[in-house]
Order: sequence, then structure tokens, then C-alpha cells
Amino acid sequence: MDKYFVASIAGANSLGNRRVKRLVEFFGNGRAAWEAEVADLKNSGLPSASIESFIEWRNSHPDAPDRLSDYCERKGFGLCTIFDEDYPPILKEISLPPVLFYYRGKISRDAERVGIVGTRNNTPYGKNVAQELGRKLAAAGLTIVSGAARGIDTFAHTGALETGRTVAVLGQGLSARCSREKKKLLDQIAENGLVMSEFSLKTEANEGTFPTRNRIISGLCRTVIVVEAGEKSGALLTSEFAAMDSREVLVVPGNVYSEKSIGCHNLIRDGATLIKNAQDVLEYYNLDVPKKISVPPSENAIRNEESGIRNDIAVNNSKLQLKPPPANLSDKAAKIFELIPAGDFITGDEILNVTDEISPHELPKIILELEIKNCVVEDAGRYTRKSN
Repeated sequence: MDKYFVASIAGANSLGNRRVKRLVEFFGNGRAAWEAEVADLKNSGLPSASIESFIEWRNSHPDAPDRLSDYCERKGFGLCTIFDEDYPPILKEISLPPVLFYYRGKISRDAERVGIVGTRNNTPYGKNVAQELGRKLAAAGLTIVSGAARGIDTFAHTGALETGRTVAVLGQGLSARCSREKKKLLDQIAENGLVMSEFSLKTEANEGTFPTRNRIISGLCRTVIVVEAGEKSGALLTSEFAAMDSREVLVVPGNVYSEKSIGCHNLIRDGATLIKNAQDVLEYYNLDVPKKISVPPSENAIRNEESGIRNDIAVNNSKLQLKPPPANLSDKAAKIFELIPAGDFITGDEILNVTDEISPHELPKIILELEIKNCVVEDAGRYTRKSN
């Protein structure tokens, strides 16, 4: 019950993480701090304005701890404070650790975690890189941490859900509104992982909540991977927090002409470590890619491996119903056909990024062959498999 007193103290707007922690430590526990006499509160060393604001908050919400406890019990939410044994030790190491967080699922206190972050407006290339990294790293026993936003975050989570465990750190309260798709994803994560937030339960997301959230993503991990990020992407802020707290920043390179890769390339230029596949990450952790993954690879992925297409960032069509290429395609056209998704699009530049066997001047001729043979269709410079 003491943790609900700590959370109730944190409800006072004038008290941030450091002051809540200081107040609880001064009195020895959350209940003692919540019930302290005014004279004793003034001796705690906190600024007078903060103490006065807390007293006003406490007087107007005398039953806050009990109400909060009852609400969490009804909703199935957990609460973890920095004073609890299951609080992740690595999170305490950052410059401003959250004094508490609410959660759904199960805390794995000492899990080895890796963050995967990137743009909300990803390309097909970024989507498949994030999913592939999430799937392989989770299969190797790492916990994937991201922010559950649309785009790269979501694809990192969904990849991890196929083979292992993932953690979603929210930029809103657990009871705040979210889309149907996001709610479904969070429910899946909570079943076999963790959904967490340091914000009060009904806090809505806003521009200020995401930077706060980003420091926790990096704080939970020894390593943060940036998959796709524009020049001003929020993922870059996560990488800044990671660097500030002595975490390793790894970056997947992208198309040099894509605005969505500018941030990644700037990070590499400034000293971040370039990676090209999951194995590069696992070597950092002294782990190996497992020989068997619980989710069977698609026929498309197997053909990619046999044909020499780089599987580390190959387009992942394992959830799509793919038709085989026509028998009369040239070898190179057949290989390019395997990279073009069904139900999604990929650009010519992205195709060139995922194979070393096709040169830029060859690609237009190959695409033309695929179009003539009724395999693919083009839309504004993007390509997809033609539907049956």
C-alpha cells in the first residue's frame, strides 16, 4: 500500500521526481511523508512553495491513496516505485529516473533490453528492418523496448511479439484514449511483456510527454538502435538521452536520398555505430542468432537466403499471400520480384538498398520486364505486386 502514498505525493504538480524521492526518503516511507505534519514538511528541505502546493493538494484529495489503489485493482494496473525491489536497476542509473511507473503485464527486473526507435512515417524498407530486428533479437533472448507509436515503434514491437518479449513505454497514461489498433497492440504486449508509463493514469499524450517518455526507453536499455529517422525525428532525442546516460547508440543506414534517413546518417557521421543486421547487435551482447525461431520463415525469406539477397534488411512478406514469380522471368527479375511486397509499396531506391546484385542502371530494365509480364504495378514511383 505504501507505493500508493508515493504516487499520491507525486500527484502534486509542484513535486517532480527528485523532490518526491527526497520527501519520501526524508520521512522513511510514503505513508509517513503523506501524513506528515506541516512543521515537519517544512523541515524536509524542499522549497516553501512546493511544500505549500503539496499541502493544498493533500487537503483537497485526502483519500487519494485509497482511491488510486482501488482504481488500479479494478483495471488490473500495477504500480512500481523506485523504492521497490522489482524496479529495474539499470533505470536507476540515468540522470533523472522516474520515481514510479504504472504498468500492465509483468516486470522483468534484470532483463537484457535493447531499444528500437525511428520515424512514425516509415518507408517499406524501415518497416521491414524494424520487424526483422525485433524478431531476431527477441528470438535470441533480448527484450525489445520501444514507444508504441505508429511506424518503426509498432513494427519493432510486432516483430518481437512473433518470437519473444517486448516492452512498450507510453507517452500517455495507461487509461488515456488511444486508437483501436494501438489498443490491440498494447493488449498483445501486456499478455507476454510489459506496457508502462510514468504519467498519471488519465494523462493524454502531448508534445511534452514524448521527450519524457524517450528518456525511459533509453534508460531501460544498454543499447538503442535507430532504424529510420529524419533530421528532426523524436528518435534522435532518444539517442541523445542514450548517449548522455552512457548507452550505446547503433544506427541502421538508409537511402542517402531519403529525407527519412538524414537523422540516421548524421548520427553515423557524428560517431554512432553503424549496423546492418541483427548479428551485429548480438555480437555486442555476445549472443548468437538462434538456429531455430519459433515462427517459421516464409518461402519468400528462404528464397532470398538461397539467392544471395541480403536477409538482414530484406523485405519481410511472411504475413502476405504471395504468388510465385512467372517461370519465364530472368534470374535477376525473379530476385527483384521477391523483394516487391504484396499489399504494400517499395521504391526503386529501397530495392537497391536491400540487394547488392543489381546496379542502378539495370533496375529500370528489370522493372519494365516485370511490368510487361504483368507481375507488378507502379504508382508514383513505387512498386507493388499485382493482385490476382
